[in-house]
This record gives sequence, structure tokens and C-alpha cells, in this order.
Amino acid sequence: MTHDNYAKLLGKLVGSFQSLEFMLRLFLQNLPTARPIGIPQGTDIYSFLVGEHLPESELTSHDSLGDLIKKYNEEVSEQDLGQIDETLVYVRNALAHGRISANETNDTLRLIMFSRPKEKRVTVLFNEKMTEAWFVDQYQRVDAATKLVANAILVICSSVKISQTNETP
Repeated sequence: MTHDNYAKLLGKLVGSFQSLEFMLRLFLQNLPTARPIGIPQGTDIYSFLVGEHLPESELTSHDSLGDLIKKYNEEVSEQDLGQIDETLVYVRNALAHGRISANETNDTLRLIMFSRPKEKRVTVLFNEKMTEAWFVDQYQRVDAATKLVANAILVICSSVKISQTNETP
């Protein structure tokens, strides 16, 4: 795989994780149990300057992707809307905190992640070759999860309008 293709696939996967996280936050924000957003409806959240303070809400919380997926899965557990595979968090965390390298210049890149040290030793938590097939598989998994959330928004949060595209890598 060329470096350009690798960069394109990596960017697409990271962007897909960002979309999934935002969709989860949108879903959770539109539940009756959500914390109030605390800003006037229709306010462009991107208009706030660095240093400005906002109330904590489902959109602004520091919840991790794992926390968001757990909350989502709990909310849809009694309905036939499908659960998100929590192992997606391992891939996202490996992309954020792992190391990417190859043994040789033209070798397939590997993504490896280690645990925090315990008694001066670490455990390998993730170790995958980043082939084109691997990227496609991970993208499809994230895309399927995003579509589950989009459907749950339509079913549970009917006042929210979203558009869906059927894009493949």
C-alpha cells in the first residue's frame, strides 16, 4: 500500500470514529434524561472562542467513546435497535495511543498498543497489521455502528433530523 493510500484510509477511519462519537452524543443529548445543553437552541457551538465556558451536557462532557457506547447500549437494550460492539473502543484507543511502525521501509505498517506499566512491565493490548483489508473491515464496523445510532435517533428521538449517506471506502 502506498503512503498516500495509507494516509487516506487512516484519515477516513479516524473521521468515522469522530462521526460515531458525535452521533452518540447527539443521541444521548436528545433523551429525556439528558443534562440541559445550557445554550440557546440554534446557537452555533463552533462560534465559541477558546477560553469561553459552557455548561456540561452530553455534547460537551468528557465522556470517552467507551462511556458513550455503554450509555447507548443501556438505552437501547430493551428495544430491538441493536447494540454497538464495544470492541470498537480497542481500535480507537490503539489509533490514539498506540505505536505505528514497520520492520522495513516497504513493509506493512503495524499498530501496537501497550498497557500502563505495572511493576515495570507492560502487556501488549493490541497488535494488528494495517493492511487495506484491515482498514476496510474497521471502517465497515464503525459505519455499521454509526448507522445503528442514526436509526435509534430516528426511532427514539424523532425530533432530530439527520441525513445518511451510503459511502464505502
